[in-house]
Amino acid sequence: MAETAKLQEQKLIDLFNYLIEKRVIISLQVVDADFERLTCVTQIRREADGPWLQIDMPEGFQAVAFKHGSMHLRFNFNGPDQLEYIFTTRGGYVKGRDLHLPFPEYVERVQRRKNFRMPTPIGTKMMFRTERGPAVLSLINISLGGILGALVKPAAKDLQGSLLAMGQTIQHAGIIVPPDSDTEELIIIIHKMEVRRIEHDTERNIYRYAFEFKEIQPNENKKLTQAIYHFQRVFLQRR
Repeated sequence: MAETAKLQEQKLIDLFNYLIEKRVIISLQVVDADFERLTCVTQIRREADGPWLQIDMPEGFQAVAFKHGSMHLRFNFNGPDQLEYIFTTRGGYVKGRDLHLPFPEYVERVQRRKNFRMPTPIGTKMMFRTERGPAVLSLINISLGGILGALVKPAAKDLQGSLLAMGQTIQHAGIIVPPDSDTEELIIIIHKMEVRRIEHDTERNIYRYAFEFKEIQPNENKKLTQAIYHFQRVFLQRR
């Protein structure tokens, strides 16, 4: 089981200043609602009743929060030590494009490593071979530990059931990151990965697969890290 520790008082201020200075991506969830988005802390506001957090409001937040009549929010992120940090807030208000939230009493640090997921740019894909022929996934998100993608080849209409099985091992897969104005096309080779989750969207007849990376060469891991940092910069520029 994971061990936890609570950060309070000045350590909290230092932690949130770190998030602001480094523009760290954090995950926002509306408690008891199916809503999770990525955002960032933009400012610590000093009010008469103490410090408040100012957070960039994700698209679609107001409709969900008002529908549920709740500003009960849960956040998590990777801290400077690459451990997972979690905190919750209740109350607050919306002003312009920002959420103004009461400063949490504490932030919980979870003593386990967690690879933070980043959404991938449109056109990012993974290619690999199976016993039933070549396969292509359109990637949804990625981390240093694995990926989630939707199967586009072979199409679901050409299959009877899932192409892959839980726990199945795939070797020599290639992640292809399309070029943009700042970077050239990037190819990252994953030596070995394993199917960890299978999702079937019955309405659209789409299969989604989550893979855990099991083996990756150091030079390929370096390229993967650089790609994730690039995705993070692009995400922040578009907000």
